[in-house]
Amino acid sequence: MNLLINTRSFVLLLGLLFIAPVQAKVFKCTDDAGIVSFQDRPCAAAELVSVDSELDNKARHFLWQASAGRGTLFLLGSIHFGTPQMYPLPKVMTSSFNKSDTLVVEADIGNVDQIQLAQLLASKAMYQDGLSLRQHLSAETWQKLEQVAESMGVSVELLNMQKPWFVSMTLTALALKQLGFSEDKGIDAHFLSLAKGKKKVVELEGIAWQLSLFDQLTSAEQVMMLEESLRELDEGKAFFDKMLRFWSAGNAAGIQSMFDEGLLAEDSGDHLNQLVMLDRNKTMAEKLHVLAEQGGQYFVVVGAGHLSGEEGIVARLKRLGYQINQL
Repeated sequence: MNLLINTRSFVLLLGLLFIAPVQAKVFKCTDDAGIVSFQDRPCAAAELVSVDSELDNKARHFLWQASAGRGTLFLLGSIHFGTPQMYPLPKVMTSSFNKSDTLVVEADIGNVDQIQLAQLLASKAMYQDGLSLRQHLSAETWQKLEQVAESMGVSVELLNMQKPWFVSMTLTALALKQLGFSEDKGIDAHFLSLAKGKKKVVELEGIAWQLSLFDQLTSAEQVMMLEESLRELDEGKAFFDKMLRFWSAGNAAGIQSMFDEGLLAEDSGDHLNQLVMLDRNKTMAEKLHVLAEQGGQYFVVVGAGHLSGEEGIVARLKRLGYQINQL
């Protein structure tokens, strides 16, 4: 059964539920007044700035050191899908990884039984009761889906077999890949590759557990998620400009604003926010606290949105008495 996206993509897309598809190439430019902007065309030669070299000279990155007792956590906010232009990463990220004993991730995407997981995904993501996606969507939303599917070269009838939450992920994955992004260039995959055979890898959740989240969403909440994805497909560049600007500046408040201004601005998004973000933040922070109490240094890579906000992992650890330092 063809689900269009693989299980490796699934776990990475979990962190992209509220982030729109993005442009394949972005150029960081400055005008005569020193104002920075991001655009999808080359800057004038004198304006072009190396994002990597500038990040290495900045004092702030989307990376925090949290220390308490014998344990130290290096908390890196991840961009799950990336491009070769994102590398090399700032030296402070690499050095923090190198000095750590253990890599901690949401899920170890390289260490799963793909056949079993594909079967589980099919059972969770596909309608099993004779219903179809079209029966759950308004005529307007279905028409929009048909237009988007056609533009991506996807059979809408194949999508019609999938539940709304998974169609949302499918469209996001396809859009990202068509624009040149891949999970292999995501921050998670990068550090998992570096850790293979060299560092211990600890999962905070695991893919099978993450799949169980969507059983708790109502049909209306799933449809809302899909409708938001369809709207954002037309706004990919604007979303990416903001995401890259905030991430490169270590601006957690900016990343949080992307969630607050999007799906979570809807009253009906409260449950989804609680389920996908807040509850997970709490659980992950508690697990990280247990690890840190054992002593040692841990390099933690989770979706950038999990580190931001008053209920994010960084704030939760601070309330537990950790000394927090943004690197």
